[in-house]
Amino acid sequence: MTSYGTPAWLTAQPYAHRGLHDADRVENTLSAIAAAINSGYGIEIDVNLSKDGEAMIFHDRELVRLCGRPERLKDLTAAELNEITYFDFLETIPTLAQGLQLIDGRVPLLIEIKTRPGEKVGPLEAAVARALKGYDGPVAVMSFSPESMGWFAEHAPQYLRGQIATSFIEHGYGLGWQKRRELTQLESVAISQPDFVAYNILFLPTAPVRQLRALGMPILTWTVKDEVLKARAAAYADQIIFEGVDPA
Repeated sequence: MTSYGTPAWLTAQPYAHRGLHDADRVENTLSAIAAAINSGYGIEIDVNLSKDGEAMIFHDRELVRLCGRPERLKDLTAAELNEITYFDFLETIPTLAQGLQLIDGRVPLLIEIKTRPGEKVGPLEAAVARALKGYDGPVAVMSFSPESMGWFAEHAPQYLRGQIATSFIEHGYGLGWQKRRELTQLESVAISQPDFVAYNILFLPTAPVRQLRALGMPILTWTVKDEVLKARAAAYADQIIFEGVDPA
């Protein structure tokens, strides 16, 4: 795997949020990934862990929203998940390895690791690192959890790391007020050691992001869904993660 440092590709093109999905293509599916590749966009995907320790491309921890089933991902094996369809769609839940095989280095990839702040790190991060072994394309990992990125800094430092952040005032994963403030203000970067920050567009501009950008750290922003947010992103970030809008 090539060590890219903080390369130009990171901010060279917009990223399709969970792939290029719409009424005909479900988020985080191989068809959404293929559509993004065909359109020349970077791709952002989410990964969670299966019962047998495989990184699965799926945003939620439960299957109910996208598949209408009561199970959690962690209660089913990768093989079982690979047989489950998205409601009336024919596609099934892919592994990260399947997604990587399809992308094959053709466009940049952001992998959001769905470890939450305050949770134990290791199993999901290790599964992602295993899947990435031998992958020779522009790829970065990122997470809301500083400890998740800290795991990569220690165990797989060859991959670019991104600290995802937002205002944790209303949604704080059950964390105390001080930890919410630290995450909002990006005070945990000493733990995550990020190469870039991905901040919620709804809360830009914010002083910590301005300061890091002034120091040269690339800033991505999510999720840009309309022209107003595109204009805000152009002023305060270096590239967008978009959905449902022409990113040009």
